[in-house]
Amino acid sequence: MCVSFRILIALTAAGTRIVENARQLNNRPVSVETQSAEAILDPLLKRADLHCHSRFSVFKYFRRANTRDSYNPPEEVYRLAKERGMAYVTLTDHDSIDGALYLLNKYPDLPDFFIGEEVETYFPETGQRIHVGVWDLNEEQHREIQRLRPNIRELVPYMKSQCLLFGVNHLFQNYRMKNVAGKYIAELLEMFDIFEVLNGAMASFHNRMVHQLVTTVQGHGRRISMVGGSDAHTLKHVAKVHTVAKGDTVQEFLDNVRRGECFAWGSEMRFTELVADIYLVGLAYQSEARADFLSTSFTGVDKTIQLCLRLAAIPTAISGLPAAITSLNYLKQIVVTKGISIRFEKLLEELRPGLRIE
Repeated sequence: MCVSFRILIALTAAGTRIVENARQLNNRPVSVETQSAEAILDPLLKRADLHCHSRFSVFKYFRRANTRDSYNPPEEVYRLAKERGMAYVTLTDHDSIDGALYLLNKYPDLPDFFIGEEVETYFPETGQRIHVGVWDLNEEQHREIQRLRPNIRELVPYMKSQCLLFGVNHLFQNYRMKNVAGKYIAELLEMFDIFEVLNGAMASFHNRMVHQLVTTVQGHGRRISMVGGSDAHTLKHVAKVHTVAKGDTVQEFLDNVRRGECFAWGSEMRFTELVADIYLVGLAYQSEARADFLSTSFTGVDKTIQLCLRLAAIPTAISGLPAAITSLNYLKQIVVTKGISIRFEKLLEELRPGLRIE
């Protein structure tokens, strides 16, 4: 049975908590915080962090240097997710399902684990990047996704033909204004039915803007699922943001996400925590120097590149450059979403003719 949802936002000192409470929870004159607590404590609700990374997220732009976006062991991600209350667990590494396959090969009897992936795709005419979360896929589908991912207009129809569950991650993080905002958003609304409205590594203003946009579109009769994920690249933040839905099995849970009978829950990390994560990933890279040097998987040239990069990373880290780059990216999120916020009503007018009403 389809459940009607009302959106509630509870702002706390630690960040934003977004809740889509079933209508029957909203008939009593209690505070948003009380309603939120009642919703999240419902024993029928299950949780899953739909956006987290392991050491199999390779930083593709420095592949020969063996740099990674994360050094989280898959088994540790799984263990911590379960300890932190997740009923179901996935890994969404960058254009890779190797971490998920590694975990399943090591522990083949995991009924609460499903394969995920974060796919980087592009609008071919502008090169505008989009990150797409894909859940519950298999190896054959992964290979085809990787073949098609350079062109979002080929990728999305394939995923729909396979009835895959997929959605847009951090909508405005990669927006480079190569597309007009109205056109950019309209195309994504046409392509996708799931949007990540709460990302643990994004600025709260970014998350609120995505949430406002999706909620407004829902108000015009369009069914869209709103999900959340930690986007954790270090173990500290695994499952701190997640998606909540009913479901006694992985399939039931994901079916409810597909139908929009879910909500996002948790708090974004603070800016200082985000910067700390950047340095922790850098330290983890340095800690693997000996293993990389002894590895037979790399050529002598590769090892030379790795050594040079590790040596260069030391003064770079001391200079504060990683913190500066992170600050600029964080500021860019706020500036872009602030600009969209200022012209929000005009943007809605541009979107209205193309809204797909159900």
